[in-house]
Amino acid sequence: MIEVEIKLPLFRRSVTERTLTEFGFKPGNLVKESDFYFTSDFHDFMKTDEALRIRTCDNFNTRETASFLTYKGAKLDTVSTTRKELETRIDDAEITREILISLGYKRLYPVTKLRQYYHKGMMTACVDQVEGLGSFLELEILVNTLEEKESALQSIEALLLDMGSSLRETTRKSYLAMLLSKGSLD
Repeated sequence: MIEVEIKLPLFRRSVTERTLTEFGFKPGNLVKESDFYFTSDFHDFMKTDEALRIRTCDNFNTRETASFLTYKGAKLDTVSTTRKELETRIDDAEITREILISLGYKRLYPVTKLRQYYHKGMMTACVDQVEGLGSFLELEILVNTLEEKESALQSIEALLLDMGSSLRETTRKSYLAMLLSKGSLD
């Protein structure tokens, strides 16, 4: 699966959420996502622009908790955060963390956010409140092939323009990289 995605810093979160609903997006789940990233001496994910993480989601709508192991490949272009993404649900996040540590991986830093999902067709909008960083809008479309990537990115860009923003205002940095550059993580 290829995740075609942009990330836009927000200064007026409530305006963005209202605009999304005006454009036909339906509110989805409200979740708290706690991400733990990993690296190793034999594979430096930060250096290769990849990511290996365990995410635990606390869903406030369903009152369920679920955890996932995710690998994200290097970014596939110079304008978005589009990348290959492989994800699987795991039963026990703590055991999975211990397995990775036992295999020589090192746990990096947690990234925690409150995320409100919105959906319209194939596009998902996430309005995030990231601890230590502030608010962001992520727009994403999942595609199966690289051939579908450009069309998906054009759809995302068209929505951004309709909302009064542009790709020039987005960031390609991950939340982890932003927190590290701020010195927010010890």
